[in-house]
Amino acid sequence: MSTLLGCSSELYFIDPQDIISLEDASAKFLTNTKDEVAILIQQGAPDCLIKGRKTLTQAINNQTAYIPVRIYFKPTISGWNLPAIFIKPLRQKYKFTSSNNYHTSLTKLRELKIERGFRNADNAYKISKRWQISDEQRISRYNQLIDSLKKGYDDKYPIDIMICRRLGIKDCVDDGHHRIGICAEYNIDRIAVRFRAAGKLPRWIQKLLLRFF
Repeated sequence: MSTLLGCSSELYFIDPQDIISLEDASAKFLTNTKDEVAILIQQGAPDCLIKGRKTLTQAINNQTAYIPVRIYFKPTISGWNLPAIFIKPLRQKYKFTSSNNYHTSLTKLRELKIERGFRNADNAYKISKRWQISDEQRISRYNQLIDSLKKGYDDKYPIDIMICRRLGIKDCVDDGHHRIGICAEYNIDRIAVRFRAAGKLPRWIQKLLLRFF
C-alpha cells in the first residue's frame, strides 16, 4: 500500500454508475488493497479510480444497485503534525471534500455506526449552548427540511462523511445528521454522500489506538 495515502475505516456501498466515469489514478497511487474497488480523493483534483474497473463494469451489467468501495485520500496534514489531526479547530483549515457526490443506501450507511448522534423533531438543532435558536425557529427549520426531503432526496445537499475523523483513524458523519434522521423516519433509503479528509496518523499509532475500537 502506498504510504502516501490514508484510507477509510469503512467500506461504503456506492452506486457503480457514480464511479465508472472516473479516470484511472496515476500509477504512483496504486495500492495493494484487498478491496475490489477503491477510489481516491485529493485536494484540488478530480476523484479517480485506483482499482476495480472490471468489477464496476460487471456490477453495471448485472444491474447491481450498490457495491462496497474503499475511499483513499492524499493527506493535507503532515504525519508529524499530530495536533492538527486531533484538534478540530486546527484540522478545519486542512479539510477538503471529494469532487463528486455518490449515491448510497441509508440502511447500509447506518449499519456502519459512524453517526455522532441521532437527530429528530425533539432534539433538532439543539447543537450546543453556544449555538441556540428558539423552539419556534428550530421547529420551523426542521419542518422545512422534512418538506424538502418528502419530494425526494436532493443531491445538492449530500451527507458529508469525514474519513479518519475520530482520533485520526475512524470515519464519522461530519454533517447531515438531521437529514439522516428524517430519511430514516420517512423510509428514504437512496441518499447522496460526499467524502471529506485531512490527515492520517502514522501506522504505528493507528495500531496502538485500534485496540480501543
